[in-house]
Amino acid sequence: LPLGVLETFDAPMMAPNCERRPSSTVAPQSLLMMNSTFVLRCSEAFAARLAKEAGPDPTARVALAWRLALGRDPSPAHVADALAYVAGQQADLAHGPDPKATAQHAWATLCQALLCSNAFLYVN
Repeated sequence: LPLGVLETFDAPMMAPNCERRPSSTVAPQSLLMMNSTFVLRCSEAFAARLAKEAGPDPTARVALAWRLALGRDPSPAHVADALAYVAGQQADLAHGPDPKATAQHAWATLCQALLCSNAFLYVN
């Protein structure tokens, strides 16, 4: 059976021949990436990997995240934006039910943003 998730991304028809695959970018693709439990689990695992491999240094985590997700080092502006984003997320999440999980969840949301970015999804 074909994977239903691939239909959102214009999977080719598997009936006898597929001469051409249609290409489109539509809202359901972004919504799938933002709301998929699979993507959320991957984001959490990605954040855990950053913590394990880069340690507590936030700048090292951002650099590793960019290299793993995008295959390149982040610019200084990207590092600054990512660190500001994580700090803002931590502040917002600090009022939640589990303040101890705040930092890891903030990193997971950054990882999810990277996994949902055009730079990750599309090859030029």
